[in-house]
Amino acid sequence: MLKRLGKVFGPLVCALLLLVGLYLVFPVSQPHHLGKEKNSAVALTKAGFKSRVQKVRAFSDPKANFVPFFGSSEWLRFDAMHPSVLAEAYNRPYIPYLLGQKGAASLTQYYGIQQIKGQIKNKKAIYVISPQWFVRKGANKGAFQNYFSNDQTIRFLQNQTGTTYDRYAARRLLKLYPEASMSDLIEKVADGQKLSNKDKQRLKFNDWVFEKTDAIFSYLPLGKTYNQAIMPHVGKLPKAFSYNHLSRIASQDAKVATRSNQFGIDDRFYQTRIKKHLKKLKGSQRHFNYTKSPEFNDLQLVLNEFSKQNTDVLFVIPPVNKKWTDYTGLDQKMYQKSVEKIKHQLQSQGFNHIADLSRDGGKPYFMQDTIHLGWNGWLELDKHINPFLTEENSKPNYHINNKFLKKSWAKYTGRPSDYK
Repeated sequence: MLKRLGKVFGPLVCALLLLVGLYLVFPVSQPHHLGKEKNSAVALTKAGFKSRVQKVRAFSDPKANFVPFFGSSEWLRFDAMHPSVLAEAYNRPYIPYLLGQKGAASLTQYYGIQQIKGQIKNKKAIYVISPQWFVRKGANKGAFQNYFSNDQTIRFLQNQTGTTYDRYAARRLLKLYPEASMSDLIEKVADGQKLSNKDKQRLKFNDWVFEKTDAIFSYLPLGKTYNQAIMPHVGKLPKAFSYNHLSRIASQDAKVATRSNQFGIDDRFYQTRIKKHLKKLKGSQRHFNYTKSPEFNDLQLVLNEFSKQNTDVLFVIPPVNKKWTDYTGLDQKMYQKSVEKIKHQLQSQGFNHIADLSRDGGKPYFMQDTIHLGWNGWLELDKHINPFLTEENSKPNYHINNKFLKKSWAKYTGRPSDYK
């Protein structure tokens, strides 16, 4: 009987012991390796977005200046004028670390920031705010869950001190991901309760487990490497930097890439995502509204975090493709009201570095598709990013106003400066 049990459970016990041994001896911290860090910076995968080990390794590398580029799916639009390509081609003293995924918005970025708070302290960052995030229901539940991780939960619970912002963040997490790991602890924070010593010990153990897991899986390949995603585009660029020359190249590339449609949209995107739905999309955005949304409150979470870490941030507000919005009926006046509200929330709290491109959607070859920058749009953005990251700026002087965390602000549609 014992022999039978040994044959059945012996291999399982051995496997378990090997796994425990692996976790005990596997190092959490990894040596810096510029090539691997560059791969992580452009991988743009869910696993990469969730991995704290990879982000911390890059942002703490003393021999490289990785800068977080927060946003959503715009960073996936690689062409010869993409920020990562220009930085590589012209030996810029910074390397964009792209933190964006389809459907990601401010709440996703807030929880991602929990993993790198120490690495962005007194540093610079780029943050894209797309007015399209500011829909009536706010952040997409599926997208949020897709990019959320147990490590983010642990970091948030360890970092929180029971503030109004912490309680709001916990409530938003429970609303968008009620089945999240350690939801009982998140509920305590949402209710304004302190975590017990037993809770903290549980967090400490979970932290050890998930940190080890992250470190082990960080050795697996993520997606396209830096050489695959960036270097082929670098080879297309002239050695001498000139905006005029680059704009001519961008326009030539875009002209070839947009032959199949009248909207100036990349042919691949148009053929696969739009063509078969074109007729029913006419006038489909007439009633869209980006002026009332819980996203305004989620954005405030991020701003408060940047203020606490004294992070100097350039905010980017992109346009939409004007030819496309003329077809779908998106109200440009409404769009600009949303932009005005976003800018007021930023500027009134001392976030004064803003690249407002929201009126440029009608310029030739500015947009790669319906809502994402490309070609000349990337070049225009570079005129803001490069000086911001390479020149000395005055130190941030933020003054956070908690009124922007109120539901009344999220729903407010009057003149932003009149809101009390």
